[in-house]
Amino acid sequence: MPTRDLHNKPFDAGTRTKLAIYRSYVQGWLQVFLHTTKFAGQPLQFFDFFCGPGVDSKGVAGSPLILLEELTRQQKLIQASNREIRILFNDADSKKVDKLRSLCSERQFRWKPQFESREFTAAFSKFKVNIGQVPSFVFIDQGGVKHVTPQVFKSIMSRDAIDLIFFVASSSKRRFGDLLAPEIAYPENVPHLNSHRVLAETYRQFAPKNTFIGHFSIRKGSNIYGLVFASHHWLGMYKFLEVAWKLDSECGEADYQLEADTIQGEMDFELGKAGFKKRKVETFEQNLAQLIESQELATDRDVFLHCLIGGFLPRTAKNVYSELHKRGILKNTRRSFPRISVAVMKEARKIEL
Repeated sequence: MPTRDLHNKPFDAGTRTKLAIYRSYVQGWLQVFLHTTKFAGQPLQFFDFFCGPGVDSKGVAGSPLILLEELTRQQKLIQASNREIRILFNDADSKKVDKLRSLCSERQFRWKPQFESREFTAAFSKFKVNIGQVPSFVFIDQGGVKHVTPQVFKSIMSRDAIDLIFFVASSSKRRFGDLLAPEIAYPENVPHLNSHRVLAETYRQFAPKNTFIGHFSIRKGSNIYGLVFASHHWLGMYKFLEVAWKLDSECGEADYQLEADTIQGEMDFELGKAGFKKRKVETFEQNLAQLIESQELATDRDVFLHCLIGGFLPRTAKNVYSELHKRGILKNTRRSFPRISVAVMKEARKIEL
């Protein structure tokens, strides 16, 4: 299937959204690893397997320049932490790689990337042994669906110190089914606007144990694309969700409206009942309250992690705690009240019922 060249014209709105998410996450990722003592002194690695020429036709920065710009902003902290920075920029189009190399040279960035021009399979085969040996951030901006197979995904996420973001043409998979990337299972009769949400769920199903999976849907014209995020660490998921919910305050997962402006009435003809379709947040809050009441979630840390796994920032639990307390179910005093901050990961508080 032919792939359009996004670099010979200005980036469209969807691409700009994708790059904004990438920039924001790079910022968060650097802050985490430049302040933690867990990997003190170890190099930080960045792998961009579809780097392109670095800019669009108007000179707007693509992922390679975004990375180098953010590293430059953190230059003093990087030097103070005595960190080596390792960067791989790869693209199958050698002309794009040559342009990027010249651009990096012209702008005299402190860091000298390694440039490769290989098809993804060859590039991944060459460098996969290096991914995750030290903290690594992998970005795979594929044009379609086929490259991030279950095998590639599992291989990348087989080591702990890795964060992964990859792009995928979700509505193409929905449209063509097993004719496109047949190794990736995809159910039938998926609503168009849910194309990426469902595809992300397939990666969630075969993700290695203790992997956090996030996603963000992007609409380009009539097509739905999106990013899938994967990390072994709760803080990585927290940072990703901060970016996602900032862009989408209603659902935290799309640059278009996934839910109607007004509550939708729905009719169950078999049971003869009329009702209302709950919003995503309402359904999550209701289920969360039930899990707390049943004591399946016994501490504020349990709730914190449950929110992250479900694609919600932990602040979502604030209303649930307040409502349970108002109803007399939650017995915690003001001093021992469950928290929604990252402090729960250092010392959990028991939820008293």
